[in-house]
Amino acid sequence: MPNDRDIASLRRRLLERRRRLVESHRNTNRDIEQLQDAPKDPEFEESAQLALAEYTLERLTDSQRREAIQIDAALGRMDAGEYGVCEDCGGEISLERLRALPFATRCTDCAQEIEKEQGRGVAYVPGTM
Repeated sequence: MPNDRDIASLRRRLLERRRRLVESHRNTNRDIEQLQDAPKDPEFEESAQLALAEYTLERLTDSQRREAIQIDAALGRMDAGEYGVCEDCGGEISLERLRALPFATRCTDCAQEIEKEQGRGVAYVPGTM
């Protein structure tokens, strides 16, 4: 189980990653606005350029939004004293896993079981494996 110093270090990493996500989101929005305002390539339809820009922004923001939600949830678990506990089996999530994936919600064994079941097209129900 992570000790207080480990949790403080992981909290700093999560907060820094969240800050970078917000900054990246702002930069992406600015870049898309510049692309929309830029002279259009006559060989490539203006609407196609705008559609591509909007699609790119949408994909980036979806990914960024999901990661920010995961970070916020991890910070909430830290505040509640539940950080590092597997949501499926209630066991400990190893410090090595948390260092690699600070917002992990499952221990390695449960995460692997889910991946294995999803690979076989079987719905995973926590506590049934």
